[in-house]
Amino acid sequence: MTMGSNAGIKRNRYPSGVTVVERKIVLSEETDAKLKAAGMASGSLSLALYLERLVGQLEAERGGLPVLAPTLDGTEVRRTTAA
Repeated sequence: MTMGSNAGIKRNRYPSGVTVVERKIVLSEETDAKLKAAGMASGSLSLALYLERLVGQLEAERGGLPVLAPTLDGTEVRRTTAA
């Protein structure tokens, strides 16, 4: 039996011709753990696929992504669409 198997994680499969961009990001351990848990609870999704679907859901529900205020505490949120 091999160590480190990731057979339970779904692969990102984009239609042919779709351009993808690789991003390198740094997260706190707490945020990383929350995203991994949410991806697993959503059907063993990879981080990239979970984020793609999260963006799609926010766009469908709110008409776009929220624009966050540049505060250190991160509690303010501004809407990008008219109310």
